[in-house]
Amino acid sequence: MQQEKIKCAIYARVSTDQQGDSIENQISQCQEYISRLGRQYDDTDIILYRDEAVSGYYTSVFDRAEMKRAIQDAKNHRFQLLVFKEVSRVGRDKQENPAIIGMFEQYGVRVVAINDNYDSLNKDNITFDILSVLSEQESKKISARVSSARKQKARRGQWGGEPPIGYQVNKETKKLEIDPERKDIPVLVFDLYVHKGMGTFKVAEYLNQKGIRTKNGNLWSRESVNKLLRNQAYIGHVVYGTRRNQLQREYDDSGKMTKKKVQLRMDRTEWQIVENAHEALIDKETFYEAQRILSSKSHNRAPRRAYHPLTGILICGKCNQGMICQKRSYNGKEYRYYICKTYHKFGREVCPQANVNADELEGAVVRLIRTRLDKLPNDWFRITVNKEKEMERLRQEMKVKRQTREKWRKNQVDLFQQRELFDAKSYQRQMLEMKNQIQRLDEETALLEKQLGELAGQITEASSLDRYLDEFKKLELQDLERTRVLLQEVIKNIILTDRHLDIKYHFDFDR
Repeated sequence: MQQEKIKCAIYARVSTDQQGDSIENQISQCQEYISRLGRQYDDTDIILYRDEAVSGYYTSVFDRAEMKRAIQDAKNHRFQLLVFKEVSRVGRDKQENPAIIGMFEQYGVRVVAINDNYDSLNKDNITFDILSVLSEQESKKISARVSSARKQKARRGQWGGEPPIGYQVNKETKKLEIDPERKDIPVLVFDLYVHKGMGTFKVAEYLNQKGIRTKNGNLWSRESVNKLLRNQAYIGHVVYGTRRNQLQREYDDSGKMTKKKVQLRMDRTEWQIVENAHEALIDKETFYEAQRILSSKSHNRAPRRAYHPLTGILICGKCNQGMICQKRSYNGKEYRYYICKTYHKFGREVCPQANVNADELEGAVVRLIRTRLDKLPNDWFRITVNKEKEMERLRQEMKVKRQTREKWRKNQVDLFQQRELFDAKSYQRQMLEMKNQIQRLDEETALLEKQLGELAGQITEASSLDRYLDEFKKLELQDLERTRVLLQEVIKNIILTDRHLDIKYHFDFDR
């Protein structure tokens, strides 16, 4: 009676960073390996599992469609031998790889990694653990190389990925150039938002009504308009490093691990910005005015359902609870009063803070703000111009330091290549000196970047106060909605104790 042959399977995976190692190449090597095992192995009807364009580092092995199918088939005893080219094809995670191999072994499946000379029959778990660690380290190196290449590309003013609407990428220079068919769209968006006074929702509504679509042919939304308005590409800048990928592992109660790639938003001081990398579509004055408007609206801390101007920022100084506004009618006339929440719930015995007429209190607060704005020095806003000049000086200084750093780095490489010409002590001394110089330049550059970030914040604040000065001069207290928006943008909180007001602002008026 002929003995039933051992059923075999092959698992192959290719990631976007491993295009040279094709699925077909992996399968071919595994098939050849199986054919050499002997007649007891079935090399004619092999089950194939293919996971294509899947990251081995950021995507959990348990979340891959074909790996899931392989696990289920192993559980159902559809095969007894699983072959893959190398450990990295299973995954690039030192924690997951042993777990997945153990799962297959649990179902009676022999696992072989050809290039790593691993065979689960040998029970060499230490070797597999080492291979898994090396595989994960290689994945990190690949990720670092890709990130470094993109950073260098950005520093040359070249564009990576899809160009923003209104631009196209020059195939030779890899830089952005104006798209003659769509160049008017961002110009229109900035004009509607900055000069016509439309909000992002109204701009999106206008574009959709006119039949104008996004670069991908979709309808415009509040978010897509906001993203366009914030894109520095429109003033000729290439910005890189606004976000960074990070692996996030999570464990359930059973100890099973899942992982995902998350993007961390980086601090502005860590961004790489190359100015004047390509032709601008929007002048800087219009672009930065858009940023000031966006910034001022994002500072609106008013509760969405709040109607009264001080709701959410007025605090009772006697019990530290918020104060709410209520309406009263007397002789056919309506009055508004701010009352303490504690008093409202528990009575005057618990909190003696007196009710305050809303119109009078709001008027007093507005007058205080107008007084503070009026007291700003006449040249306060002109300081912005000087700060912009200081920013330009800092940028030039950073440029010089980075060029100097690059020279020191090249000197290091040259010294290393000629190390045989020096005695060991002299070589080590010179190399250490170069290392210290590079470290010093890095620290000085980091300090300059921090100063740039602070100056940018001060310029934005000055521009916002300039706008508020004009807004508060024109403000009519009867317009409760506008009063609410302005007060909530300017004020952090107000502590009311009897008739005394202690106001904390979002801005430093005494700078």
